[in-house]
Amino acid sequence: MLINILASNIANRFCIEILDKKLYLLVIKTPLLIFRFIKIIAFCCFGFVFNTTTAQIFYTENFNNGCTANCLASTWNGWTVLNNIGGVNGGAPNNWFISCAEEGITPPGCGSSCIGDACLHVGADPGGGGDNGATFNETGATNATFKLAVSPLINTTGYTSNTLAFDFIAFGSAACSDDRAQLWLSTDGGATWPVGFQYCLTSVCCGACNGYSQGQWTVYSLLLPAAFDNNPNVRVAFHWRNNGNGSGTDPSAAIDDIRITSAVPLPLKLIDFTLNKENNKIKLDWTSTSEINFSRYDIERSADAVFFKNIGSVPSKGNLIFAKTDYSFYDSENNEQTSYYRLKMFDRDGKFTYSKIISSDPSTLSGQNVSMISKVVSNGVLTATLKSTAATSINAEVFDVRGKQLTILKNKNLVEGQNVLSLNLYAFSPAVYILKITELKNNKTNAPTIVEKFIIEK
Repeated sequence: MLINILASNIANRFCIEILDKKLYLLVIKTPLLIFRFIKIIAFCCFGFVFNTTTAQIFYTENFNNGCTANCLASTWNGWTVLNNIGGVNGGAPNNWFISCAEEGITPPGCGSSCIGDACLHVGADPGGGGDNGATFNETGATNATFKLAVSPLINTTGYTSNTLAFDFIAFGSAACSDDRAQLWLSTDGGATWPVGFQYCLTSVCCGACNGYSQGQWTVYSLLLPAAFDNNPNVRVAFHWRNNGNGSGTDPSAAIDDIRITSAVPLPLKLIDFTLNKENNKIKLDWTSTSEINFSRYDIERSADAVFFKNIGSVPSKGNLIFAKTDYSFYDSENNEQTSYYRLKMFDRDGKFTYSKIISSDPSTLSGQNVSMISKVVSNGVLTATLKSTAATSINAEVFDVRGKQLTILKNKNLVEGQNVLSLNLYAFSPAVYILKITELKNNKTNAPTIVEKFIIEK
């Protein structure tokens, strides 16, 4: 009876409005608490969890307080401003304000005075002109400023693989070495702000950053480290310092439209995805479960693991919560060359996600030992969690989208079970890259078992 009730409720649409946080959360088809309860039942009784995901915004802050100028940030919605953080303020320091004296503009728009969209920004002290937008005073030591604007507590309990994003302007006089803005993060309610969770904010201007041009609004995005998953004591903060040396260049810093998104499970569990050669054709096989309101699988093929095209579609076989369902697809066109395959999996409301990428040289088709559990890029390091069905070894390569090899880790030994692979990518520019994992057998490379894209962001 319980399962029938839950299955019936899954189809409902509902909207939760949390007024005290100005957060409006629309969840389509799957009420989150019900879905988590079903996950617990599924794990305990059937030994699997849901791992196909899309993104869901669960925290927002738009700073729209209706103020035109001179409203201190410490008066808004649980935000506080801490003084003398990283240095000592002068007698007339600059301030964090929330107003539309610096208008929140959709990136990549140029800064503007008040139209009606307030933002968090650094302005001058009242004796030096007050809040005139993202512009600061630096006449001398009296204007030295070391202030941290701190958010209220953010509860991420129940949310994982979280991404923080916001729009910003940030320049100062010498990027992050002198007058500058930084993003700071805390996992313990603001008791500590580890250096490893401090990030420089630098954008450009609409013209030369010479003190006369407006700043250009830019999007900042950061995949939060695992310490920010399932944590009721997260805080986000923005640190501004200008050292009072008498030399500074506007704009200062402005922040708007903070949002945190989480990986939200889609109602599908892909258990297995393999290929073999059968009657001179490539046969793809996969098994799934929990196809709740699920639509179809599109089969995609690529010659280089970068550019894929659709070669067919297979509809869902049912709307079953726990039953396992087997599927097959034959690619009769490919029997001479190595190709790469993935599944594009669609929910009925249009959401979709991709399976892992599998590939094979028809002359060496065999079972695959290695599979990807997860991959995360954080602070310049790609961390991949791999599962191996037997002790083996691999090569791990990173390519750009043109196919140029950028780095390789050779002969990495894997044990049976779970393994962690880390690649140092500090020197890599923000872009899309390809990770290729190749299993080694008898000192010869087998067909690549894993080929996946990943993104390095600013």
